[in-house]
Amino acid sequence: MESVEKVRQRMAGELRPEENVLYGCFSFRTGGVRKAMVGGALGIAGALGAAAMAAATSGRSTVPALSLTLPSRFYVGLTDQRLVIFSSGGAVVAKPKNLLHAYPLNQLAWLSDELVNGVAQAYRVSVGVADTGVLNFEFPRLEVRDARTMVSQIKRSLPPASVDEQW
Repeated sequence: MESVEKVRQRMAGELRPEENVLYGCFSFRTGGVRKAMVGGALGIAGALGAAAMAAATSGRSTVPALSLTLPSRFYVGLTDQRLVIFSSGGAVVAKPKNLLHAYPLNQLAWLSDELVNGVAQAYRVSVGVADTGVLNFEFPRLEVRDARTMVSQIKRSLPPASVDEQW
């Protein structure tokens, strides 16, 4: 079963009226792909750009320079109204479990992304959430294509000056 279908099933009873699940991807806290794939040290390079952007503002909203707490593995979902983060559950096959964060798309102030190549390829993303903090996460190799499509959709909902293209 695809990740987006897992997120759809998990959100079935929690969707707002006329809200639709568009994307869902399994992900890791920044540095988690490398740690899981090759047992390397926790990498935070992707979050450095986010820290610099954390002081940026979008309209009247300010994003505090605070990295929001995320578990080591989780699901990121995108509906046509919200960005949602679920813990990962399941004894054998990972699936979305508990809702950890849900942010309306108009609360997302900026987005930074980069593709990290190598054996432990990862697609790193940082999202500034107005008046809340920064979400830092990355997608493993098998989720990169779907994750890039999801991030492109998020970028289209942001003001033009709030997207940091890195390739």
